[in-house]
Amino acid sequence: MDTFQYALLFAIPSFLLLMAIEFSWGLIKGHNTWNNQADAISSISSGLTYVCLQGLNIGVLVISYQWLATLVEPTPMVYQGIGLWLLVFVWTDFSGYWIHRWAHANSFLWAMHMIHHSSEEFNLPVALRQNAFKWFSYTGVMLLPLLLLGVPVEIVATVAPVHLFLQFWYHTRHIGKLGWLEYVLVTPSQHRVHHAINPRYIDKNFGQIFCWDRLFGTFQEELDSDPPAYGITTPVRSYNPMMIELRYMGRLCRDALYTRGWTNKLRVFLSRTGWRPDDSAQRWPTEKYDYRDDSQKYAPYNPPWRIAWGWVQLLLVVALTAYLIIFMERTPEPAQLGIFALILLTIAANTEQLMNHSTLWIDALRAGIVATLFAMYPQVFGFVSPSTIGLLLTLAIVAISLVGTLAPAAKGSSANTAHG
Repeated sequence: MDTFQYALLFAIPSFLLLMAIEFSWGLIKGHNTWNNQADAISSISSGLTYVCLQGLNIGVLVISYQWLATLVEPTPMVYQGIGLWLLVFVWTDFSGYWIHRWAHANSFLWAMHMIHHSSEEFNLPVALRQNAFKWFSYTGVMLLPLLLLGVPVEIVATVAPVHLFLQFWYHTRHIGKLGWLEYVLVTPSQHRVHHAINPRYIDKNFGQIFCWDRLFGTFQEELDSDPPAYGITTPVRSYNPMMIELRYMGRLCRDALYTRGWTNKLRVFLSRTGWRPDDSAQRWPTEKYDYRDDSQKYAPYNPPWRIAWGWVQLLLVVALTAYLIIFMERTPEPAQLGIFALILLTIAANTEQLMNHSTLWIDALRAGIVATLFAMYPQVFGFVSPSTIGLLLTLAIVAISLVGTLAPAAKGSSANTAHG
């Protein structure tokens, strides 16, 4: 089990506890920031998708610190005291500011980061919306100074998840401004501005832990006269985290294929975020969105039973993910792939059902994977009788999925964009 997986075993229950506290506090105070629970399920599902694809180590071009260390092979630094750990943390945060800022400035980089901003809500689950598909990562390049100093890979590998998970707490609307800390650290108030699509708030407050924005001219204070409205200027209108993540990249590829001239084809990916060739923009115009109109928020109607079932499926996925992390080393690689696929398909089915979409083909795949896992790898589930429980579980998944799939057709799915 690697450092990131150990960190996850601590982070997952901690995040669940903090989210439960935020939800309960909102109910107690009469300021519920979880009104759209389908959106919260989508956000948490996105985090689980990230964990799964991290485990599969899928990427196209990933320049990591570990990989660069195998090329450079620097002389390890003798001193490895607390001062070095603090230096690594501060440099990780400094480079994170610039990586984050560039992710907003370039279309291709924005395609990978956009999912984090796709929610039209702002609560702790939103922090879990992370880009799972590693099309391109250059974090290692930004950490190259540490490598040249001889900072061991183990220190960077330990600091990285700590730095990432410390960005969780400030995704909330329940904490106001924090006095003098606003000049040093990134706070909930500052990050609300960052997630807002009000014109004055766009492309502001890129800091992750320390408030580098005040040094580099990208700071914007949250104003009572201009309450933040959350989301992205071209809404995705989906709860499926995999579809959300692929949609913007798909639009870039479509624009590049359709537009004339190689210059424009390259500019689609290399230009500033939002730029589109005229011919592509005319054929597929960008949807207009009034950020001040709450009725335009994406919130298909879901009866209470479907929301409850959505949470049940999500908690089952959390449990299965934790099981896989704990028993990864004992699980054969083909079985790992099967369980990962089952998790991702369950996330897809769950979120698609929350949009009143049929998931019959996904359910068929899920049932097939469950049957195959029990038939080929009974030792993975050795604590039960595979011959009995495997059949029952497969039938249960098929039956429950059919209920979740067919119910929308019986109830109707006309309410698509208004709050129910």
